[in-house]
Amino acid sequence: MRELARLLGMTPGFVTNWERGLRLPKPEDVGAVLAHCRVIGEDRRRIVEMARGAREQDWIATGGEAAYREWERTARRVFAWGPELVPPLLQTSGYARAVCPTPRAAEEERPEWREVRGRCVLVVGETALRRRIGGAEVMAEQVRHLSALLEGEEADVRVVPAEQEYQPGLGRAFTIFDFASLPSIVHERLLSESASSSSPARVARYREVAETLLGLALPRWSASALLESVLRELSVPGGSMGKVTRGEV
Repeated sequence: MRELARLLGMTPGFVTNWERGLRLPKPEDVGAVLAHCRVIGEDRRRIVEMARGAREQDWIATGGEAAYREWERTARRVFAWGPELVPPLLQTSGYARAVCPTPRAAEEERPEWREVRGRCVLVVGETALRRRIGGAEVMAEQVRHLSALLEGEEADVRVVPAEQEYQPGLGRAFTIFDFASLPSIVHERLLSESASSSSPARVARYREVAETLLGLALPRWSASALLESVLRELSVPGGSMGKVTRGEV
């Protein structure tokens, strides 16, 4: 950091504030940093354009798993909603391998609920429980994992039943990350990528949806009964839940 500051003709503290997210660099400063880091071509153009829009209140950035996992690791609080798939923090290794786009991504280390317990609310839709992701054995392991967390006191896991009237905002998976000294971020998974925003207005709208979901969630005893019912279905050969392959997810 000191060497980069020297090359830029700035004080180390100034550059450190960029690195810590306490100060936004100007686009020309970002260009200078990229030059010293030997980032050129399309990557340089893309990053400088991101810097130009960083001050916009409703700025949305598309991104991959690396940023998402860093937010999981550093957030002070996390709210995650999975209507069609179990949220990543609750996934078993077998389930994660079945839903990830590439084998390599499934093998990367990711935080688990144990690393963020006490600051997570993780909500699963009944539809996600009844999709046979990876086959009966993988899905049964996943449901047993959820059941164990639900019965314990270490994780705040909720289940929303499928038989609910349609309400806007409930159909897509999203996660809200709250940080100690940085703006909150809402992250939404799209068809083939994901998007995130730190817009206060956008985050507030998703918080309203989160409150709605908590109001719809089953009591703990009802959620446990639902998980037991799903496990019984999984134990019946040729049960009503069809297998979902990776290509269908």
